[in-house]
Amino acid sequence: VIAMVVPRAAVGLGLAGLVPFGVLSKWGQDWMNHELWLRPLRRLLGRPSLSATELQVTYGCCILSFLGGPHWGFALAGKMSRARSLQLAWGVTPPLLAWPAASLPAPTSLDLLSFGLVASLLFDTTFATLRLLPPTFLIIRAPLTLLASASLLSNRPTPLFSPRPK
Repeated sequence: VIAMVVPRAAVGLGLAGLVPFGVLSKWGQDWMNHELWLRPLRRLLGRPSLSATELQVTYGCCILSFLGGPHWGFALAGKMSRARSLQLAWGVTPPLLAWPAASLPAPTSLDLLSFGLVASLLFDTTFATLRLLPPTFLIIRAPLTLLASASLLSNRPTPLFSPRPK
């Protein structure tokens, strides 16, 4: 259904962008022996303690930063208005959220990135409602965001929401 509304290339590239989130998630690490490819990467980078979670945080920072860019393109393509000025301002916010996440330890970095991805989706929804983004943008963004956020949160050492002890 998504492929009928969203260009096929966007669907394929969006799904390809989820691969690092999935492979580096807790589920991906449990499913495949990540030490087989992580060990040579550690040697190559000279980082003996590099973890899959650190790699996922780095990738999450890149993706969150990327999400601000389209807002500049869409805002500058139209006649400037107050709403488009707000869109430009929002366009620099995802990288400003991602920047400190790159230096924070888990789980704080995972939480901040998840928050940033979901906040970005909420702002995208608002801008789409104002017709500042094409509606197809949200059709692909929503599932990608939810899956990326879930994979980030899967690497928390403790669940984000845990039942209270009795």
